[in-house]
Amino acid sequence: MRARKFILLLCGGALVALGAYGARLISRGFSTADQPSFLERTIARGARNLAIPRKARRETNPWKATPEILQEARETFIDHCAVCHGPDGSGETQDGRNLYPKAPDLRSPETKRLTDGEIRYIIRNGVRLTGMPGWAKPHDEQSDDSWKLVIYIRSLQLLTKQEKLEQAASAGSAHFVGSLSCQKCHAAIYKHWQQTPMANVVRDPREHPEAIIPNLSTNAIAKFTKEDVAFVYGSVWKQRYFTKRGDDYFPEPAQWDVTHRMWRPYFVAKGTDWWEPFYPPDNMQRPTGPTCDGCHSVAYNIHTKQVAEWNVGCEKCHGPGSEHVDHPSRGNILNPARMDYVQASDSCIQCHSQGRPLTNPIEGKYYDWPVGYQVGLNLRDFWQLEESKLGETTFTHYPDGTAHKNRMQGNDYVQSVMYRRGVTCFSCHDVHGTDNYAQLRKPADQLCLDCHGPLSLNGPRTRTIEEHTHHKKGSPGSSCVACHMPKIETTVADVKVSAHTFGFISPAMTDKYKIPNPCTMCHTEKTTAWAAEALRRWPERSPWRME
Repeated sequence: MRARKFILLLCGGALVALGAYGARLISRGFSTADQPSFLERTIARGARNLAIPRKARRETNPWKATPEILQEARETFIDHCAVCHGPDGSGETQDGRNLYPKAPDLRSPETKRLTDGEIRYIIRNGVRLTGMPGWAKPHDEQSDDSWKLVIYIRSLQLLTKQEKLEQAASAGSAHFVGSLSCQKCHAAIYKHWQQTPMANVVRDPREHPEAIIPNLSTNAIAKFTKEDVAFVYGSVWKQRYFTKRGDDYFPEPAQWDVTHRMWRPYFVAKGTDWWEPFYPPDNMQRPTGPTCDGCHSVAYNIHTKQVAEWNVGCEKCHGPGSEHVDHPSRGNILNPARMDYVQASDSCIQCHSQGRPLTNPIEGKYYDWPVGYQVGLNLRDFWQLEESKLGETTFTHYPDGTAHKNRMQGNDYVQSVMYRRGVTCFSCHDVHGTDNYAQLRKPADQLCLDCHGPLSLNGPRTRTIEEHTHHKKGSPGSSCVACHMPKIETTVADVKVSAHTFGFISPAMTDKYKIPNPCTMCHTEKTTAWAAEALRRWPERSPWRME
């Protein structure tokens, strides 16, 4: 009898506790912004684990962790998983934090304790009553890259206490050792990087006689010979030539237009770049150290005028590497992929932006790059982006704030919805090198459609791309970048590069503010009135966005 009473009391107490817990939940509301309680997390994790069949738990991964497999799986992870889990697996994204339960930290011990089979089952089948979808095609066991994704998820690790100590110690003791030191352990990446514009932006014609593109004798603007050229800058859109005087380099007054294959004058005219008033109107009195070299090298020293390495080497993005070369560890090297989206993108914005140092002048000189900054620090403590004035065309900006000058991808990007959502520069580009234009991870449209496929919450909200673009699939007018990244930013003469705000510039903006729009840039024989009328007939377009 006593045992029965005890059980009844216990059950009654449990019911009261559950009732109180339920009442508390009801009174507080059911917001996805809340963090799940310990009880909810325990029950949800237990239910998830019980839902995985025993056979699936015991499956072994047929793939091994190789650099090629990890790279392939990383591409898949960025395309399909990073929107919720973040590129580093932390789950610290807008979508991930707005789920209930929250997107889990894939670096956590709870994830690492799962077997390979369990992780694969979750990837393929999803988790009920959460935001985790299943990625498998029904009845097709080999329809996905889930096993490879398991390997990549295993590679996502939190820094250990020891690695954190190493990171703090190496910050004060590491020094620059050059990209060649990275080749031994990262041979494949190094080989790709060697072919990129980053690795070849500055070349010595004595070491690389092929670097000089034109025949110098055809230059009728300002004669100079190969012997006068200490360095060649650039090879994609334009090429400039620097001569050495003392311990400084100076730009020759002629440059080669790669696109049009012709010579053009090179001189920063009065009233253009902000630093122009502080230097005499003579190229031979405008050294490249203050104006160029900080971005075209690793660790330019403003006192000695020496560099750790010419070109954009590994340590430009990963910091001093001596400790890592001697004792390879994640804790003694920096990786932008493990930084928050601001610091991660700053590793690119430091050079792909127009701005000026917060301190001016620095020891009597005016620098056009962020002196003192290196990856891992806060760029905002060293650099301010060039100001745009809404409604006014400046030397750097159109009236809407879009850049019209080259090397302003960062100025554009920080205005974009993509940036505000935590997308980084290397979500699209891989500076280690690819076979695609602009070192894109994939061909442009394929890259865009990974996140912006038909009926996506990210847009477009149409069943097909043709319904969105009103152009035939595969035509120039159906290309994502044609409309959202028009080539309107000048690099030399009439050669333009793409805008990076990703906003659509309407024909009305052309009429009001003289900003080129993608419609009449392509349909050159048509007027803005024609383009505006055509857009009004597109039923899925908001008329308020066309004005």
